[in-house]
Amino acid sequence: MGKYILKRVLQFIPVFLGVTLILFAMENIVPGDPIKLMAGEKKLDPQTEITLRASYHMIETDDNGNPIYDEAGNTIETPMWKRYGLYVGGLLHGDLGTSFQRTGQPVADILLQKYPYTVRLAIVAIILEAIVGIGAGMVSAIKRYSFWDILVTLITSILVAMPAFWFGMLLQLFFGIVLKDVTGGSVYLPISGAGGPNAEFADWVYYILPACTLAAVSTAYCARIMRSQLLEVLNQDYIRTARAKGLSRRDVIWHHALKNALIPVVTYIGIDFGAMMAGAILTETVFNWPGVGYETYRAITQRDWPIVLGSVTVIVVVVMVINLIVDVSYAFLDPRIRYGAGKSE
Repeated sequence: MGKYILKRVLQFIPVFLGVTLILFAMENIVPGDPIKLMAGEKKLDPQTEITLRASYHMIETDDNGNPIYDEAGNTIETPMWKRYGLYVGGLLHGDLGTSFQRTGQPVADILLQKYPYTVRLAIVAIILEAIVGIGAGMVSAIKRYSFWDILVTLITSILVAMPAFWFGMLLQLFFGIVLKDVTGGSVYLPISGAGGPNAEFADWVYYILPACTLAAVSTAYCARIMRSQLLEVLNQDYIRTARAKGLSRRDVIWHHALKNALIPVVTYIGIDFGAMMAGAILTETVFNWPGVGYETYRAITQRDWPIVLGSVTVIVVVVMVINLIVDVSYAFLDPRIRYGAGKSE
């Protein structure tokens, strides 16, 4: 187990370098001058522009941070490889850079303010996905070809085919507008924001619609995976042996079939949780949710590349760590799985 974890951690290094290199290259490929974007319609004086370029390592500086000029009196542009080295070095020290649009504000501070909202929303959504998805899948498998099986299949098919942002808008329309009009404003749910000290509702109410939207498609896939895996396990020889010994159907399902059927489901839920922790850009944008996803969307539209680079880098690290935790959890779900020489026994 220890060797397997160490091997996976070492694999983080090339993935981390590859992702940061691709993102850094994209930043320099996309047209537009971020310094001029920072100024907007105003025109920066030459000295201020040079100072800003020096602070963002766009031009060469001496040990004191002063710009270096060539013989013609022009600033010297910093080579891309050196800028990438400075960026990676900063990442290793926890420095994600400084926002272009919010001059002087570190990206790490911005993400620390936004990430708690994303984490809480992801936890609510993943709990909803696990409970509803696994429960619906079990009911569908146990009552195969019944009304409940058909109902689960129908609902999951609709959810899978429906884009998340469209489903979120439908929820906003019904629970925030239609229901409010029907009840005369006495019953409805908030359709935007995350609450606060002056909010009309309790803070937890604001999680209902975004969490349902974020979990909708994933819950449908989870239910389908659970149904197919449980049906496959129920047809195994050891399940028939357990029934032949006189065990009840309930004991066979709960003590023998369910644990093995959960392995692919745990894999999917774990990977999906990593994606949710990364920040669901569409869901957070639709509901104006103040999380990492919405902040990344705003940064992209404003070409605030330090925030884009920083948020995506954090996302990659979070996803890799969660995937490692999911892989390690296999050994606890199925004792037949052993991590040693890189293979299962």
